[in-house]
Amino acid sequence: MKRKKFFLYLPTWIFCAFIFTFMIRLIVLPKESFSEKEKRSLAEFPELNTETLLNGNFQNNLDTYLSDHFPAREFFVGLNADYNLLSGRNGENGIFLGSDGYLFPSPTQQTEDFLKNAGFIKEYADESDIPVYMTLIPSSGFINNDKLPVLHKEYHDQDMINEFKNVVADSVIFTDVTETFRQKSADQLYYKTDHHWTSKGAYECYRLLSETMGYSPVTESSFDKVTVKDFYGTSYSKGALWFVTPDEIELWSNREQPQDSVTVEIKDGSDAKQNNSYFFRDQLENMDKYPVFLDGNHSFVRVTNTNAPEGKLIVVKDSYGHCIVPFLSQNYREIVMVDLRYYKKPVSQLAEEEAADAVLILYSIDNMATDPNLSFLE
Repeated sequence: MKRKKFFLYLPTWIFCAFIFTFMIRLIVLPKESFSEKEKRSLAEFPELNTETLLNGNFQNNLDTYLSDHFPAREFFVGLNADYNLLSGRNGENGIFLGSDGYLFPSPTQQTEDFLKNAGFIKEYADESDIPVYMTLIPSSGFINNDKLPVLHKEYHDQDMINEFKNVVADSVIFTDVTETFRQKSADQLYYKTDHHWTSKGAYECYRLLSETMGYSPVTESSFDKVTVKDFYGTSYSKGALWFVTPDEIELWSNREQPQDSVTVEIKDGSDAKQNNSYFFRDQLENMDKYPVFLDGNHSFVRVTNTNAPEGKLIVVKDSYGHCIVPFLSQNYREIVMVDLRYYKKPVSQLAEEEAADAVLILYSIDNMATDPNLSFLE
């Protein structure tokens, strides 16, 4: 009889032991402040006082804290993503698993801000005394449509870019890269685990921009390429499909450029730092190695190349600009790069103060659809 009762209550005992073990681990194990795989800060223990207790904020924030610091959290996050994939819900986390190990972010949706930003750019260009060049970078899912899964949401990048061009057509000098990118998609112009373009993709855009901006691009054969392994990008972090193969990231260096010719100055408010290379190699120690290009997102960056012919260019950009500016720097002696998510002064004023020769606006289609800061152009 006792043996029968033992087996009757065995599932309950196992469940209680499981909960007790995880509770002890939650209390005892050290807490991380950042998840490198998910690329986000983890919740801190919430403040407990009468106000937060009565308004419910403590309980809500405690739930978030417990979820973020649950033992073996990354394992269970990955397990859930794998289950969604195997049960036919590919793209449940906003990331589609395609062929050849590609992870594709969901398509960019047409937004009110998209055409509103086109209007801001047109107004700025109409008032500008110097040429305003522009390009919109299509998404990896649109360019690599042959690698998308059978079931996926539709990508309408070309329609959106055409509509955008119609608004700014008489004001800016626009370079459309979509046709060339589609033709050269086999060259892997985008990373597989990240939404950004590769160095090859940035180089192709640099070459295409030369046709409208009037410089002579450095040939691809002039660059030495250093390959760095084990790059896990933003799509990897968001999709939580931990089994996919990591990317390789390439650093292209013009072998004819003197080593002491480049200076990169970064200013964020009162903080400033300087580097004598386009590449910040300390970033290669991280899973997300893309900030190796010009140290990632900053409000204001000045890139000087004394070996370049001449000219000063202002680049208004999102993070796609970090990889292409080292190429543009082969032709422009000085490039001032600003990110309107952090730089809040008028670009028109900056162009006047810097006595710039031209402005290049370079955005991914996704950020152009969501960035509310283009009003800072004027």
